[in-house]
Amino acid sequence: MKKNNTLFAFTVLALLLSITSLSLADSLAEGATSNNETTIKLKPGHPQQYTVQKGDTLWDISGKFLEQPWYWPEIWQANKQIENPNLIYPGDHLTLIYIDGRPYITRDKYGKRTVHLSPKTRIAELDLAIPTIPLDIIAPYLTKNRIVNPHEYNQLPYIVGISDDRLSASTGNTIYVKGIPKGADDKNFGVYRSGTYYRSPKTNKVLGHELIYLGQGNLVKNGSPSSILIEKAKAEIFRKHRVIPITKNTIVDANFLPKASLMKNQASIIGVLTVGIQPGVSMVGSMDVVVIDAGLKDGVEIGDVFNIYKKGDVEDDPIQKGTQIQLPDENSGNLMVFRPFNHLSYALVLDTKTSLRIGDVIKSPLMENE
Repeated sequence: MKKNNTLFAFTVLALLLSITSLSLADSLAEGATSNNETTIKLKPGHPQQYTVQKGDTLWDISGKFLEQPWYWPEIWQANKQIENPNLIYPGDHLTLIYIDGRPYITRDKYGKRTVHLSPKTRIAELDLAIPTIPLDIIAPYLTKNRIVNPHEYNQLPYIVGISDDRLSASTGNTIYVKGIPKGADDKNFGVYRSGTYYRSPKTNKVLGHELIYLGQGNLVKNGSPSSILIEKAKAEIFRKHRVIPITKNTIVDANFLPKASLMKNQASIIGVLTVGIQPGVSMVGSMDVVVIDAGLKDGVEIGDVFNIYKKGDVEDDPIQKGTQIQLPDENSGNLMVFRPFNHLSYALVLDTKTSLRIGDVIKSPLMENE
């Protein structure tokens, strides 16, 4: 009897170990986590290893491994002993590993970083770190156009005259500006015209005033008025246009990490900025730069990812005549914020499942079921 009990106990133990092993294998296959941690869903058919290529973006690479690319910070195993450990370069070799059943991406081989040009010159980067999202698309919106608070535009210094009695200024012309403080340390100024006033779809309150970049120049003489020599003009510059100090050699940070936004409220797409899109167009597509009605004051940060919900149509009830039914909003894509302002942000639409338009709602992926 005792032997039978012992045999039964061992049989039950073996069965439990077998079930546990199968459960662990399933968890590893799905990339599941426990202990109230984020559940990481690996993409079906994901690679075990990947060598970073020129032209890659962090979003693209994350999408090769994850069904939800915004969870990249959860799986990235950075070497904290190197400078800028989150930067990834062409030639880097990435490998999927598991630690305590949790999937991680580690870098087990480094691509070539630098080349010595000469003993007297500084070491220059041979290959720049890959950006989070396509830099060629977002670069004009990182350093050129900007959004200011309502009424701030009218307080900015403005052009009162142009050299040689010209009606407009371009590269090589001097503009005369009223309102630059005497003794100002700023030497480089951008020239802007008034752009769109963006309003809240809910309250109609002005959230921000967009300024359109026209060119820039150097302060030649500070006075009343001050003289600025235009060194670069993107468009014609006229009297009344405003000037704002800008920093030369601004370093564009395009290497932020994507992450699900922590903002709990929903917001909306309220504008499309992509070059080539005609004013008044309301359609939104993949790789379009858009304006959303949420910013720093709402808790929005660089790298925040939101899901985009296409507004549901209103349909006539086929049975109850004269009754209309509001169809539910559908999750139809996502976007990433790359430049937040106080109450507005510039964002890039990354993936779309269908056509979108101004007015569609955005929500954090963390609010998916709320």
